This record gives sequence, structure tokens and C-alpha cells, in this order.
Amino acid sequence: PILLLLVFGIIEFGFIFNRYISVTHAAREGVRQLALGVAAEDAELKAEGATGDIVSADVSDPIACTASEPAADEVQMQCTTNYKLNLFVIDSTISLSSTARMRKE
Repeated sequence: PILLLLVFGIIEFGFIFNRYISVTHAAREGVRQLALGVAAEDAELKAEGATGDIVSADVSDPIACTASEPAADEVQMQCTTNYKLNLFVIDSTISLSSTARMRKE
């Protein structure tokens, strides 16, 4: 039983890490759009759609992105999502977040 718990824990960690990489990719895609001069609303939509159709309703929430300008010559995009952990008796939600910054072109 301990070996099975360890194996399924490793598999679940892989799913969580995959989702984190998707959130990071969405933030990078959104900030790239902002740096090129695309409107914030359009860049947020492109960032949220950059991950494709990998969202499963019972595992994680959709990715939500927010654009901001921390400095005069920089843009920033923050993307977040929640991942529901379903590992045997553990039932919790993990919040995944990524922030990307880039200089305006």
C-alpha cells in the first residue's frame, strides 16, 4: 500500500507540474502580446486561450489572467488557476500562479 501511494503521488505531482507549466506558458504568451502593443483585454484572452483545451472540469479551474503595468516601460501578466488534488484520502485545492514581465517594444 505504501508503494502504491508513492507511485500515485508521483503521478499526481506530474499532473500538477504539467498544469503549472501551462500557467507559466499562458503568462508568457500574454505578456508577449502586451509588449507588442495589443490591448490588455485582448492579451488576457489570448493568454487564457494559449493552453488549448486541457482543462478538465473535475480537476482544475480555467486559467485566469490579469494584465498590469508595474513601470513605464514594462508590462506584466499574472495567470492563476486552482488544481483539485484527488489523491486517495487527501482532498484539497492547490493554487498555481505565474507572473511574467517584459519590456515594451
